[in-house]
Amino acid sequence: MSRIGIIAALPAEAKCLYSKKLKAGLPIEIQQGVFLCLSGIGHESALFAAKKLTALKVDALISWGVAGAIDKSVNSGDVILASSIINETNRYSISEAWLNRVSKHLQSLSMVSIGSIASSKEICASTADKHYLLQKTGALVVDMESNAIAEIATVNNLDFLVIRAISDNADTAIPEAVLKHTNYMGQPRIFNFMLSCITKPNQIREISSLARGYKKGLASLLEIADVLKDKHFLYSDS
Repeated sequence: MSRIGIIAALPAEAKCLYSKKLKAGLPIEIQQGVFLCLSGIGHESALFAAKKLTALKVDALISWGVAGAIDKSVNSGDVILASSIINETNRYSISEAWLNRVSKHLQSLSMVSIGSIASSKEICASTADKHYLLQKTGALVVDMESNAIAEIATVNNLDFLVIRAISDNADTAIPEAVLKHTNYMGQPRIFNFMLSCITKPNQIREISSLARGYKKGLASLLEIADVLKDKHFLYSDS
């Protein structure tokens, strides 16, 4: 049986696939031939996790988690299967046969669609930032990890797939409390987070909107997780 490595940035994303607590950067086999690694947010964290998985001789990598919409045609709770990953200088193409199998298997779910994903090393926080990235790339959504995973997959001649559920919409900004006072696991540094909310209470509404969208994204990931796990993620050798 083929071996698949999955990278999830945040604990809540990983929990959609595996209920037990994971240690960042330490892959665990969640079922036969399927390894999951919690990475933390960002390019470097994902790069480290992808290298850990390649050391386990996996045949393919999956980028799994939530992402932010930059195109208004998609909304919180939608699931995007990436057709390509776009960064500042490169475009990485997804394994077309694998993408088609997964897409066909999930075609009955209206929230699933295919499109390009922009992957940035910096948080795309404001609506202006999102609009600029849309104009520059033509992508539907943005994340911070898939480029690193695509890079490692390409260097090691591995297939890769990107499955991302949308958390924040294109018109949703990321507030200061989240940007400055959460760690690489998305956990708030409570004192500074609360102080930011007290001193700038107008962002509380944005935080609530962000939390609702994140919950919708996780619900969609959870809905497709068991379907894909049962089919070994529709990888070619399964």
